[in-house]
Amino acid sequence: MNNTFGSSSRDRAQLLYKKNAELEVNRRKAAQAKIPSDPNAWQQMRENYESILLEDHAFSEQHDIEYALWQLHYKRIEELRAHYNSAQASAPQIAKSMARSGPDRITKIRSQFKTFLSEATGFYHDLMVKIRAKYGLSLGYMSDDSQNDKDGNESIDLKKGLISCHRCLIYLGDLARYKGLYAEGDSKTRDFATASSYYKEAATLMPSSGNPHHQLAILASYSGDELLSVYRYFRSLAVDTPFTTARDNLIIAFEKNRQSYCQLLGDSKPAPTKKLPGRMNGKGRNRGEARVSLKDRKPEPIIVLEKDITVPETLKAFSIRYVRLHGILFTRTSLETFGEVFSVARTNFLQLLSSGPDEVLNFGSDLNECKLFVTRFISIMIFTVHNANKETENQSYTEILQRSVVLQNAFTAIFDFMALIVERCFQLKDPSESFLLPGILIFVEWLAYCQENVVVTIEMDEKQATARSLFWNNFVSFLNKVLSLSGYDERETGKRIALPEDIELRGFIPLVPGQLDLDFSGINSYGNDGNKEKSARVQRVVATGKAIATNVRPGREGIYFDPKLKKFFYGVEPHVEKSVVNQDISEDFEDEDEIILFKPSVPEKHIDESSKGIVMSFTNSLISHGDFPLEQLAHPNTSISMGGKEDIDNGFSNLNLFNEQDHATMIPSKFDSVMTPTSGFDGIPSKTKFHKSPVSRPVRHFGPPPGFNTPKHRNENPGLDDYSWLDGYQLPYSGGSFSSDGFDSGTFWSLPRTSQKG
Repeated sequence: MNNTFGSSSRDRAQLLYKKNAELEVNRRKAAQAKIPSDPNAWQQMRENYESILLEDHAFSEQHDIEYALWQLHYKRIEELRAHYNSAQASAPQIAKSMARSGPDRITKIRSQFKTFLSEATGFYHDLMVKIRAKYGLSLGYMSDDSQNDKDGNESIDLKKGLISCHRCLIYLGDLARYKGLYAEGDSKTRDFATASSYYKEAATLMPSSGNPHHQLAILASYSGDELLSVYRYFRSLAVDTPFTTARDNLIIAFEKNRQSYCQLLGDSKPAPTKKLPGRMNGKGRNRGEARVSLKDRKPEPIIVLEKDITVPETLKAFSIRYVRLHGILFTRTSLETFGEVFSVARTNFLQLLSSGPDEVLNFGSDLNECKLFVTRFISIMIFTVHNANKETENQSYTEILQRSVVLQNAFTAIFDFMALIVERCFQLKDPSESFLLPGILIFVEWLAYCQENVVVTIEMDEKQATARSLFWNNFVSFLNKVLSLSGYDERETGKRIALPEDIELRGFIPLVPGQLDLDFSGINSYGNDGNKEKSARVQRVVATGKAIATNVRPGREGIYFDPKLKKFFYGVEPHVEKSVVNQDISEDFEDEDEIILFKPSVPEKHIDESSKGIVMSFTNSLISHGDFPLEQLAHPNTSISMGGKEDIDNGFSNLNLFNEQDHATMIPSKFDSVMTPTSGFDGIPSKTKFHKSPVSRPVRHFGPPPGFNTPKHRNENPGLDDYSWLDGYQLPYSGGSFSSDGFDSGTFWSLPRTSQKG
């Protein structure tokens, strides 16, 4: 029975497809002969395509029937647009020659166009209802998650239905967009909002598709929102099924932005009479005055408008400069101007962040708009690093060098901007309520899941090193403040329900590893419970900080978490009880020639460069059965045991680590002798010291190691060891020397043989 039905469906589909081919040939002949075609032919072709689509899905996919059906509508749209543009061009001449004409020709064509678009919209709505009924899809909210508990052929069929509905939503969005383009007054804005809702629903239905984001980018370009447009273009490229046309459109968008940037410079003067108020940091230094400079370039003056600048004007100027910044990195052109553009954009951003214990909504009209802006702003930076970090085959030497410069600049920008965001969040009375927190969450989770060469970078210039250290320093301060708040409960767990920022960025390739364990099954799962949403966000930020401290050693200093003090540290791990080498070590190694025992002062992290990330290790520690394993995260995987409470109290009793004015909890390293202070880059304040080399030599311990007797006579020269504590030992010739071999700073002993042969 099924075979008979399948055979008849295929035969009917083939018959209808052949019929449409004949109708199309007749239409073209009529067009060439310039005679009217059959007025019913268009309607007949549409009905045939719809029947094929509903009769035989395999045949439809093979012959791309859905696209052919849309092309049937699009050709009519193109005809009407051509008539409209022609009438608009000839309107002045017609108005002069026909003073007493009937209804305006433009109005007539616009009315016809609107009628056709409305009828086509109704057709696609009905088609979606039929597709849902055919595949058994819910008539309410649809999501790809609804197929997780289906398997076998049933799940495959449902997937086919979802894909068809996804395409219908794109077409409905396009129809609404055309309505807006040829509408008048308020209806234009209303139709663009309708188009946006269709595209967003399509993106929700199929997060792996880049098509709806590309269409949303086009909508953003209509309103002149360059930052939103670039964000959407980036989103359309960073998905499993990218919309490749977006790359070409991005080049066009960046060129338009370059012109806007040049116009912004043209509207400004190099000798300002008024300045925007500077932003004071915690120590009172005016950071609103940016230092625009590069080592090898003559600095350009800061461009500030003579008139008083309003917040919307500052936000507009920042958006233009910020997009220009990423246009330089994406197109890899004008790289020599990166420092100047970055510095002025940074100044604008500091002004918009404001200062003080209360937050100012400078990035939107309300809290949600500000959250969205910051989330998209950070996502653009993440994509820029992701895109620059991709290696392509057959690169020339010039391209390799260029990629290195792009990565250095991209890392510098993202860590510096994030350092400013985290610092601002730290200044607030309650950071958990800040609109900056969603952006901080997606950034640190990206760091935790992304490739190791993003977090642990060996080759970095001074500017990038300064920005990275500034971020980790501020992030540790922020984490400690969050932990000190009474509202934070470490024992709280709960399902990892997707937050609004997760829903906004679902399918975004750089963040996909962290989204695998999130529950997207419902919309607005937290409802109006703002406290529950806030608590879940704080829990994830802190848990991610602990996971980074456990599994990754960011930079050369590293961040550490002390579970007893419930405090994060930056620079050197908290005081630990050093294990003592076994007293009878000489017996264990009696027959060995020479053995070097090395005990680093910091837990050693071996990074496998062939690894593509730390997804497994982070997932095991951060996400276990959908809950937050905070107790597990509180104990880093290290062979060095933590000291007792008395040891910790003694170790920290003389350190002023808990003053918020000092910002991060910094422990000075005993190896500061190999570190030198560095200056900031283009307005980046220099707060820390940096190693000249990522490795340092082990500290040579003179005298007997544990397990040997104390020498009878103390050597007067503390720098030399006469080995008098070792009976029968004769100092042999040694022409070698010890090297660091990449070890962290630590201690080693040379254990010679206890007897000499011959």
